[in-house]
Amino acid sequence: MRSLVQRFAARVRGSRRYAYLKEYEGLQWHSREELEADQFDRLRALLQHAYKTVPYYREMFMHAGAHPDEIKSRADYAKLPCLTKDIIKRNRNALISSRFDVNALHGNSTGGSTGEPLQFFQEMGVYEQMCANLMLGLKMAGWREGERVFSIWGNPRDFSKKRSVFGKIREILSTSVILNAYKYNEDIFNSWIAAIRRSSNAFIYGYPSVISDFAHHIVNNNVRLKNVKGILTSAEQLLDDHRNILEKAFHCKVNDQYGSRECPGIASECAHGGMHLLTHSSYVEFVDDPEAQGETKKVVVTPLNSYAMPFLRYEIGDYAQPLNSVCACGRGFPLMRMGIGRLYDRFVCEGGQVLHGTLLVRQVAGIRGIRNFQFHQRDLVNIDLNVIRTTAFDEDDRVKIEAINTNLAGLSVPRVALRVNYVDSFPQTVGGKHRIFISDVRS
Repeated sequence: MRSLVQRFAARVRGSRRYAYLKEYEGLQWHSREELEADQFDRLRALLQHAYKTVPYYREMFMHAGAHPDEIKSRADYAKLPCLTKDIIKRNRNALISSRFDVNALHGNSTGGSTGEPLQFFQEMGVYEQMCANLMLGLKMAGWREGERVFSIWGNPRDFSKKRSVFGKIREILSTSVILNAYKYNEDIFNSWIAAIRRSSNAFIYGYPSVISDFAHHIVNNNVRLKNVKGILTSAEQLLDDHRNILEKAFHCKVNDQYGSRECPGIASECAHGGMHLLTHSSYVEFVDDPEAQGETKKVVVTPLNSYAMPFLRYEIGDYAQPLNSVCACGRGFPLMRMGIGRLYDRFVCEGGQVLHGTLLVRQVAGIRGIRNFQFHQRDLVNIDLNVIRTTAFDEDDRVKIEAINTNLAGLSVPRVALRVNYVDSFPQTVGGKHRIFISDVRS
């Protein structure tokens, strides 16, 4: 019933999200070769549009002595210069297509998890396609239309008290229930438990850090939720510690979705554990980088559906590893594996030396008594490790944490002094996210 109401309401509003969903569901079973051919056709169409209507890209092609007609292969496209956050900030107006009225576009911004938020514009179609990709990701994880989705999210407009009568009715009939990631405590967690129990089958979607806090509350209070079918996390790194506590608390599979506000719909994890690149939505390159750890590479993304303000070869700031294997689910979407840490999750220390966030995360990974953590660089030498403890935190955990300074001193890393602070909570970003790394040092 809810599914039919949702589809009817979307049609009345002129929404195309279900049309996109139908298209994407059909595409996922095509062969990898067919999907990549379709992806490159979409890319070439975007390139022609950018060249003809976006001042920044027309000038870029002229300086490069190139033309979109000459981009006939992935290797050709890889020769174009990358787009960075700094370039976008300095050329925002020149990146807007002349085919769009800027006053009719949706102003958006990143959540600021890597520093100053990035402001940009998107057309409404991008939002509709983002919703379709979210539903596709949920379905890949085992969700069925009509089942309740409890979204633990942090967008202020989702919690506005000023709702129209139609808006309130739509909320009642909607399959999605928004739970405020900005504000929660023990009592609010109990209200979430009660709400979830009222649903026969439920999915949970949202920030892994907040859902993990919720999971710790459930475990610590011996709560049993039997009706949670699955969890889909997004917007933050899903760490192994997150996944472990979520599976322990909810007794279900945990899947992850990869994307961002500026690049929605990059990849989604299926029920078999494969992180699938959504070729209809994003063109993803894995670029060699001297700062990359292990087999990971720098991720460069081109959102294929953003025509109002195209981002060609955008350095999103993440590391990942491309995989050549085939997933047991049978989908043709290519596979990837996320790396630990973001490109910007590194601290600049004395003499310009770099301390990778990946190394710091490994120091605390596996300490059972840590619920959550945050590294805050105060200056070139001093770093605070802020720790939220679980009720199971013991002397052995304390000894392991205090040994981190000694462990770092024995490695070939810049000189740092780590101070441990035990706290009850962390400040969140404007978007309601938890930042694992904060630095007061400008690189």
